[in-house]
Amino acid sequence: MLIRNFCLFQALVLLSSFQIPAQTASVYPFRNGEYARYGAYYNLNFIWIQSGDVEFNADTLIYQNQQAWHLKAVGKTYKAYDWFYSVRDTFETYCNYQTFKPIYSSRVMNHARKNSVHRYWFEPLGKVETEIKQEKKPVFKTTLDAGENIFDLLATAYNFRKFDFNNLFVGQKVPYRMIIDRQVADLFFRYLGKENVKTRNGKEFRCHKVSVYLLQGDFFPEGEYMKVWFTDDKNHLPIQVETEIVVGSVKALLLEPQNMKYPLTSQIK
Repeated sequence: MLIRNFCLFQALVLLSSFQIPAQTASVYPFRNGEYARYGAYYNLNFIWIQSGDVEFNADTLIYQNQQAWHLKAVGKTYKAYDWFYSVRDTFETYCNYQTFKPIYSSRVMNHARKNSVHRYWFEPLGKVETEIKQEKKPVFKTTLDAGENIFDLLATAYNFRKFDFNNLFVGQKVPYRMIIDRQVADLFFRYLGKENVKTRNGKEFRCHKVSVYLLQGDFFPEGEYMKVWFTDDKNHLPIQVETEIVVGSVKALLLEPQNMKYPLTSQIK
């Protein structure tokens, strides 16, 4: 419950006509070898308790005879909190290097005593072969007609960073399309302007702030309760993610960035 929020973006709803243009690898503000680690915090009686962390890696390699991005996120609770609710999640996505279109995606989720494996193969003409295994349930298989510009959860998190936030006006809604479990949804985030953010290690950054509309789920109320702060520099690195859940709120704060594509000029101190 604590870590799954930091893969950063769950179900959303489309409300705008702002279009996402086709992109090439050169416009993405990350590079081979980028690494970022975040602390996962849970709000308990007005006190933020760090209960785990999540690590993001972006690399390039040859996958299925083509140059590709390999994105990986691993989230876990600390052993001291496993008695309460243990989490061991691994997300992996392979994307075409030039277009950033996903090729294959997997999610291996272990929450307490429950586990699931989600696998997606992105085919030409907007088709997505889907295979989902949850506990003792029969394996679910289907072919989704996803259309163009479809992303999985992890690729969506990285794709958000390509936007030129300086060209968005406060209140503007930006749509995109994402595959969520067994369906394809048209989604949006709203630009909220600039705001400074301090991390737990005393660093402060100028940031662009957005809100993300969450659909009703097991842990989330429906509405724009998720907030994300991206650095106001060329990296657009997420510094903080915060969202309400049914029984409180959770937050992820940047602890350690490595091998950024550009200098973190947004850092104030």
